Amino acid sequence: MIEMARRLIRQKFGSRGLVVALAVLALMETFGVAHRGVGDGFTIATWGIFILAAGSVSRDVASGALQMILARPIRRTQYLFGRYFGILAAFAIFLFVTSLLAFAGVRLAMPSLAADVSPGRLAALAGTTFLSGAFPAAILLFFSTFLPGIADLLGLLMLNLVLHLPASAGSAFARISETARENLLPDVDWSEALGGSGPALAAAGRWVFALTVYLALAAVVFSRRELPYGND
Repeated sequence: MIEMARRLIRQKFGSRGLVVALAVLALMETFGVAHRGVGDGFTIATWGIFILAAGSVSRDVASGALQMILARPIRRTQYLFGRYFGILAAFAIFLFVTSLLAFAGVRLAMPSLAADVSPGRLAALAGTTFLSGAFPAAILLFFSTFLPGIADLLGLLMLNLVLHLPASAGSAFARISETARENLLPDVDWSEALGGSGPALAAAGRWVFALTVYLALAAVVFSRRELPYGND
């Protein structure tokens, strides 16, 4: 599993296009922090998880690399969860670099914000951003086990659209939709949850449950999937 995580990190950061995209996000976040302070946290850097998680399994399937990997004595679940932890590790590296750039940018461009943009504050924001990104990464991993290319991003978009369809207040569909959103796409204020707020802790509990469900579904689907040989 550790080797699979390392492989993903090398794969992601070995792509010049991906590194450039992440660098642009990090610089945009740095520019924003240097001019407005940290505010409610990182906003632009959050999108880094979509770049890192998209096509995490499907690209290996299409290239034929997965078939070669699984020819070794390695279980599919080891490969799958290794990919997931690799995504999280790559995202953590990206957030660490973004935090360093933001810290340096504030010191150079806006010294008046130095008190607000402290290392501790940036670390806390990076931590909550990391937790927020872990959830869509699990959903993308699930969709990537059976959708080709980066269609997992489309799957995530469609899931959000379906669960946010407008409905008449008080209708049965509205109640079902709200319950589904709370349990399948829980919205957690991590700063409140880590501070011990009751409602936020309840949302965090739903977050853990939903995350476990998506990873379990990914494991089931991926374990049963018949893999083609060679390119799709």
